[in-house]
Amino acid sequence: MFSILIIDDTKSVHAFVKNLLAKAPDIQTTSVFDGAQGVELLKTQKNFDLILLDWEMPNLNGPDTFVSLKEMGITIPTLMMTTKNKPEDIEKMIGLGVAEYLMKPFTIDILFDKIEFVSGKAFPYAA
Repeated sequence: MFSILIIDDTKSVHAFVKNLLAKAPDIQTTSVFDGAQGVELLKTQKNFDLILLDWEMPNLNGPDTFVSLKEMGITIPTLMMTTKNKPEDIEKMIGLGVAEYLMKPFTIDILFDKIEFVSGKAFPYAA
């Protein structure tokens, strides 16, 4: 089983991503709704294979969440999901060490391509 933690403040994004990921039977998801919740969860539960991290969230935004996770020694590959598309934003997060950048809105093909790129695993899914 491949386990993905979704950290995003928008319930509709969680529903959309979970619906897409449900098309691959080998993927399970866990959701939290801001960076602070993600940091707290990852203090005790580190068995995720991938983190999908939103940029703009209350309490603790994506970049600050990612830095906090790095400071905690978390090395789980992270995909930044965002509408922020300025080259300097992308460069900042890649420079900090995110594995890949995923622009919202995205399709099922793009999501799975990015997950497969980061994980090195192919996930057959029903489109």
